[in-house]
Amino acid sequence: MKEFETDYIEKLIEIMKNNELTEITLEDTEKSLIIKGNGFKPVIKEKIVEPEVQSAIQETEKTEQQETKKKLVPIISNMIGLYFSKPSPGEKPFVSVGDEIKEGQQVCIIETIKLMNKIKSEVSGRIAEICIEDGKPVEYGQVIMYVEQE
Repeated sequence: MKEFETDYIEKLIEIMKNNELTEITLEDTEKSLIIKGNGFKPVIKEKIVEPEVQSAIQETEKTEQQETKKKLVPIISNMIGLYFSKPSPGEKPFVSVGDEIKEGQQVCIIETIKLMNKIKSEVSGRIAEICIEDGKPVEYGQVIMYVEQE
């Protein structure tokens, strides 16, 4: 909600009249718009968040986004095939969510034309999420799992 356009405000006023509303309030992180009905003469008030407060809010959001981006590293499939989390049926998976892994550690197998391709991690960290179900198809460029780095 960067600017409140006149047409938009007029539509809100019309909605107020048609539905016998006494007040409409719209808010976002930057400003709010309050339209109060005084009979059929609406009173419009705008409140703008102080620049220092807005700046602090934006800085916090930016920092949180950067921290999230830094921590999660995707392991991406470099081929098309079937994803297998275990060396063979009945065996334990190579990795599970929460496991600590080292760079170069095998994390899964992708089968392509009956050829079993070992997929190794390029980073050390903790397995945060496994994005593909065992035995399901995987596409080139698809995220297999995410590794959280400290």
